[in-house]
Amino acid sequence: MKRMIFPTTVVSLILCSQVHAFFEEEGRCQKRDLRGNWVSYQNEVLKNPHTGVCKFSVESGKVEGICDFSLKDEQGHPLTGLQFTGEATVKEDCSARLTMDFTPFGRPFVSAFDLQLHRNKKSFVGRWENTFGALGTANGVKQ
Repeated sequence: MKRMIFPTTVVSLILCSQVHAFFEEEGRCQKRDLRGNWVSYQNEVLKNPHTGVCKFSVESGKVEGICDFSLKDEQGHPLTGLQFTGEATVKEDCSARLTMDFTPFGRPFVSAFDLQLHRNKKSFVGRWENTFGALGTANGVKQ
């Protein structure tokens, strides 16, 4: 009987440590978790209430994308198709920082997002602000 208990105990300990390692690793985020194509929905709640949808890709921490906003320019044209570049970083706790820089494409603003990835790493929620002092919320999904 003693011969059977010892191997069973060893196998149980090994399985428990593997299960613990699996769930511990699942909760951590890495740079690769941001990689891919995303759709983000945001709204501005402070200065000039509006909504927006942005489609962007992240590769090696670099961001490229395009946004459509529910605003119009001075001539009354919709603010759609606005291109941007930026950077994205993520910490082990799955908090992330993303910038959308519209200045290379003739628009004088940069938006900075503070995000929290869901534990499945396929969606996020957060807040953003830009150089005009606009402030809002954001959420997004990985495509």
